[in-house]
Order: sequence, then C-alpha cells, then structure tokens
Amino acid sequence: MAFVNIPNNNQYEYDNAPPDPGANHPMRALWLKSTNGIRTSHGHSVYVRCRRVGGGNVDHGEISKTYWDARA
Repeated sequence: MAFVNIPNNNQYEYDNAPPDPGANHPMRALWLKSTNGIRTSHGHSVYVRCRRVGGGNVDHGEISKTYWDARA
C-alpha cells in the first residue's frame, strides 16, 4: 500500500496498490477492476481508495480522476 498525490488535488491522495480485500468481501469486485488503484466507471476514471493528505484513515472510496485532471 502506497498513498500518492492525486494530480491537481491537494486535499486527497490515493492508494496506488490497494490490498486484496478477500474473496467474500463486498468490495472485491471493485478491487478486481482496479489497475494501479484506478478503475473506469461510466466513462470516467476514478481512484478507488482515497484519504485526506496527512490522514491515517481511508475515508473516501472514490474520487473522479477525470474531474481532478481537468482542473489543471
């Protein structure tokens, strides 16, 4: 697990190697769709495990990569 900065977003960072939550976990299907912590939903790239910069808890499940990249 390694949290890295989200481009154009100074509030959140994302996990670029989210751990496998386990075969029976409800988030497993989402994890299987992830590539480097990013998946595509409705044509938009989203970060799947996020937390506030400097925070210790994963407190946000998805943030639109497309949205934040557009804020450059």
